[in-house]
Amino acid sequence: VFEERYYSSEHTRPKFLSRDVDSEISDLENEVENKKAQISNLQQHLSALEKDIKRNEEFLRRCQLHYKELKVKIRKTISEIRELENIEEHQSVDIATLEDEAQENKIKMKMVEKNMEQHKENMEYLKSLKIEAENKYDAIKLKINQLSELADPLKDELNLADSEVDNQKRGKRHYEEKQKEHLDTLNKKRRELDMKEKELEEKMSQARQICPERIEVKKSASILDKEINRLRQKIQAEHASHGDREEIMRQYQEARETYLDLDNKVRTLKRFIKLLEEIMTHRYKTYQQFRRCLTLRCKLYFDNLLSQRAYCGKMNFDHKNETLSISVQPGEGNKAAFNDMRALSGGERSFSTVCFILSLWSIAESPFRCLDEFDVYMDMVNRRIAMDMILKMADSQRFRQFILLTPQSMSSLPSSKLIRILRMSDPERGQSTLPFRPVAQEEDEDRSRSVP
Repeated sequence: VFEERYYSSEHTRPKFLSRDVDSEISDLENEVENKKAQISNLQQHLSALEKDIKRNEEFLRRCQLHYKELKVKIRKTISEIRELENIEEHQSVDIATLEDEAQENKIKMKMVEKNMEQHKENMEYLKSLKIEAENKYDAIKLKINQLSELADPLKDELNLADSEVDNQKRGKRHYEEKQKEHLDTLNKKRRELDMKEKELEEKMSQARQICPERIEVKKSASILDKEINRLRQKIQAEHASHGDREEIMRQYQEARETYLDLDNKVRTLKRFIKLLEEIMTHRYKTYQQFRRCLTLRCKLYFDNLLSQRAYCGKMNFDHKNETLSISVQPGEGNKAAFNDMRALSGGERSFSTVCFILSLWSIAESPFRCLDEFDVYMDMVNRRIAMDMILKMADSQRFRQFILLTPQSMSSLPSSKLIRILRMSDPERGQSTLPFRPVAQEEDEDRSRSVP
């Protein structure tokens, strides 16, 4: 990037220093598949041209044989004419009859010469077709060699990428094991910390029962332990001499009742948790079944919409990876492989996109349906079919509102009280600023209008 200049890259993706190796591998695999598909199409075209060349050569051979037969007939006819001219006239032969035969022979000769000229022209045309087919064959063969030369470096790059992916996977597994070990250690330390915190909380609660406020001391822990032991011994001596059995029994009963109440609550919560788990399992199974039904419905609706244009396609839902792949084949799908959406023309891609959106609308519950410039790259046939499909869906779902934005003319739509066409005025050409006013100015004008 330079000052006042910018040079954009001609590549659609980074060629080196790619951050995502998996996407790079998938792009290379897609490119290899596209090259293989191109080679297969070129080979099929080559085989068709070879068949045409063989058929033209066979036709040329037949024409040459017929030409030779005609030449033999011409020579024979010429020899007969010369023999008739050399024969001496006899008084008994009718001259008029011989002249008629000679005239007929001349007419036959002209017809034969005309046929020869036609066969010569046809042979020249077939020769030009043969030369053109040979040139096409050489060009296709050269293109196939170029494609094979381009595919070899891609295969090498793919092998290098595979090896790099294996190395990265091994490194990933190593670091995942290390991470697992660290997480286990961290969880163990956290459990120990929780136990220590609980123990500390218990000690602090016991201390609060004796003294609600925490007293800051400057003595060491050993000195405090000694004082605690001394006080404990003194307390034991006092309890031994002045113990209260009823108070102890009362505390025991309260603790036992508290324990039984908590135990009953815990069992009730466990049963409730088990019931919730069963409910969630049932809901998840129902959700999966509902998702499968929606997926199947979307696929069937997509195939039905494509069949109106004699197209066929596939939709692959990957719920695990949360991806959706679409393949569409114009024409009869059982005679050719499915193509990627990027290989379609603009009109075919727009028509397939409309079919995909309508199939999604069939499984989506939304009161508003909007499309913007859906028919920009369509021809008239695809646009007519797409509009008919949208109008048919809108007529079957009158409780929803469909909003279509397009720069094309909508004069061909049928008149209906359910259809409303709003045509926006053309923008002013050559204007440099939009005719907007500041908000403060608009508020001042509104206030001035409201004042009597």
